[in-house]
Amino acid sequence: MSIWSPLRGHAEQKEMFRRTIRRNRLSQAYLFVGPSGIGKRKFAQLLAHALLCQNPGEDPLEACGQCAGCKPFLAGAHPDFLAVGCPEGKRELPIALLLGPEERRGQEGLCHDLSLAPLPGSRKVAIVDDADTMNDASANAFLKTLEEPPERAILILIASNLDALLSTIRSRCQLVRFSPLETEDIRAMLIEQQLAQSDDDVNFAAALSEGSLTTATQLLEPELRELRTLLYRQLAQVSFSGLGLAKSLLEGIGKISSETSVQRINAQWLIRFLVEFFRMAVWQIGQGPTESVPFSAEVSQFVNRLMTQSDDVEVVGGLIERCVEAAVHVDQNVAVPLVLESLCQDLSRLLRLAAPTH
Repeated sequence: MSIWSPLRGHAEQKEMFRRTIRRNRLSQAYLFVGPSGIGKRKFAQLLAHALLCQNPGEDPLEACGQCAGCKPFLAGAHPDFLAVGCPEGKRELPIALLLGPEERRGQEGLCHDLSLAPLPGSRKVAIVDDADTMNDASANAFLKTLEEPPERAILILIASNLDALLSTIRSRCQLVRFSPLETEDIRAMLIEQQLAQSDDDVNFAAALSEGSLTTATQLLEPELRELRTLLYRQLAQVSFSGLGLAKSLLEGIGKISSETSVQRINAQWLIRFLVEFFRMAVWQIGQGPTESVPFSAEVSQFVNRLMTQSDDVEVVGGLIERCVEAAVHVDQNVAVPLVLESLCQDLSRLLRLAAPTH
């Protein structure tokens, strides 16, 4: 069984490293860049395993699993494998992880450990996850290691936001871009890891995940799922109170988090839920439900009621346009309560205008 079996996607990147290893042209520093939750860290770990294997087979990316390099790696105790990342609950990668605590600065930490000669094998491999969360002090400290990397060390930096990294760090690394996963891959991973409670949840989260398992998992959080259910049930009625709906949504995102930044993220998700609902409605109006494009009961109810009021698909198109406008306002830091109240009232008004006048 391949060590790469748990990883989905990224075949192009795998082939690139396979060719590079065979040609003995590995760089000393790589920068893996792509959206969060798509497998960059897992790829880096599997690559490190392959590079530390002392008995690789015909495929240089396949580790034997039995040698003096593989066994300690699989046990999480390989002395030549180093990894750091932003601690949970923190927003910045501490300089102490790179250079050691203040009282032992330069005598501990990743940069110090990299400078030591490898023990059982011929190289060291270091992963710096969340490299885009390094503050100026951490970045400048790490830059010295990048400028003069130890001869037998390979560094892999992982980032979601390329622009957040110092240009001097970017210029010293070979850039490897990673793309979002396919929707089918996300759907399969949600099922394999038992992250969803139903097929509807799997399809919903996979469709809106943008190729990220992290995003899909966030969408399945109970609080956010409850808000989506509330929203869909209100929309299914076609006629609803805009202010009442906005109040319920604001209370919901307030319960999830009181932080403004998190509320903005969740407000964007609510708007995404709206857009997805209306897009499914447009499809159902034009095509009708199919096995490949399932529709929730709320969408079908919405379409059935809307079609008794208006046969114009442009009505739903106008609703989508208004949602997109609201998303822009959130990005522009307009107050979340103002955005949602205005949006819900406008959606209610647009649907009332579509009602028959007789």
